[in-house]
Amino acid sequence: MMIKVMVTMPPDLLEAIDKAARKLKLNRSQFVRQALREMLERLQQEEFEALLAEGYQEMAEENPAVAEEGLDAQTAATKEVWR
Repeated sequence: MMIKVMVTMPPDLLEAIDKAARKLKLNRSQFVRQALREMLERLQQEEFEALLAEGYQEMAEENPAVAEEGLDAQTAATKEVWR
């Protein structure tokens, strides 16, 4: 089910959206939905990485060697999960 919403934006932004949507062969609504989903995913990724970093910081205070190994693993894992 789709719900209609009204969004206010400056004309230059609307023109850029329409141009990009045409280039991608999407209608305006499809383009906006896709852009919003991508931004939400990016925010989720940033929150996840912040939680991991916080956990590794706590580990570093307790055991620096384990934390260093964890950071390397985090870097490799997030590159695979969030690309």
